[in-house]
Amino acid sequence: MQLEEFKAKLTAAQPELRAWGKFVLESIKVIAKSNGITLQILTCRVKEIDSAVGKLSRKSYKSPMTDMTDLVGVRAVCLLSPHVELMCTTLTAIKDWKIQKSRDTSKEYEEAPDKFGYQSHHFEIRATINLSVDGVIIPEGTCCELQIRTLMQHAYAEVVHDSIYKSSWGAPSRAIRFVSSSAALIETADHLFCETMNILESETKNRGELLDQLTHIYDSQTNNTKFKDQKFNMLVLEELSDLISDETLENLSGFLSDREYIRDRIKSRLDSDIFWSQPVAILSYLLAYEHPSQLKDSWPFSESEEALELVYSDLGKKYHN
Repeated sequence: MQLEEFKAKLTAAQPELRAWGKFVLESIKVIAKSNGITLQILTCRVKEIDSAVGKLSRKSYKSPMTDMTDLVGVRAVCLLSPHVELMCTTLTAIKDWKIQKSRDTSKEYEEAPDKFGYQSHHFEIRATINLSVDGVIIPEGTCCELQIRTLMQHAYAEVVHDSIYKSSWGAPSRAIRFVSSSAALIETADHLFCETMNILESETKNRGELLDQLTHIYDSQTNNTKFKDQKFNMLVLEELSDLISDETLENLSGFLSDREYIRDRIKSRLDSDIFWSQPVAILSYLLAYEHPSQLKDSWPFSESEEALELVYSDLGKKYHN
């Protein structure tokens, strides 16, 4: 195909390329949301006509309108590598496109670890039928290039893409060494961040289960329907974690059954302080009984100190020595 003919066809195809890119972008939004993934960056771009013409002059394409796979592209940037992997495994859920991976980046990385920035996943997404989007007909086979990468991979690629890999002159060996070092650091950082998130998620799950059980005990004792501040309760449980054991909730049930007045005291104070409508209020009685000194020292909110004094008073204990 002659350059001028290709330029004319590409100019005429701009509306359908924009529409196909928008369709892919919106589909990626849906996939991310359904998997609970927050995309850090999601962009769509149609290749500039002069850039496409220049590419055609450098490379041989029999049918450039279909063989040139990056005439429209979408880039999705996730926070960490597990999010990228999850996105990649669910891309086949969209029935209106045919998808294939265009680059084996894991193999490329093994062969050239200094090119970590291109470890992003590249896909070719083609319309399986003539598709109408916003009144624009997208011909069957229209291709959109999709890149999915982590935020750190994206930052790396933005730094080195033009200055190293697309440079018209060879980059100095010292620059290549720095690039290789940063690639290793990025991979290590991603691993450490993932491990950190796993630990935090595990701890949050454990505390969440503890709060659910504590809330059940509290509700069964007070029948309270007032607002419960989850963040407040979670922070208190975190600060008092050294005072809480696997037996604490079981001990709390027995402790309350022997002291029914605690339930009545809490219910009588529900309108006086928000502290009394929180599940940790009922736990504070047991901890004040078992660990009176440690509870005072560890309690994280001075605003509820007066309420805590009443807990000690109900138990016949002195709050101030």
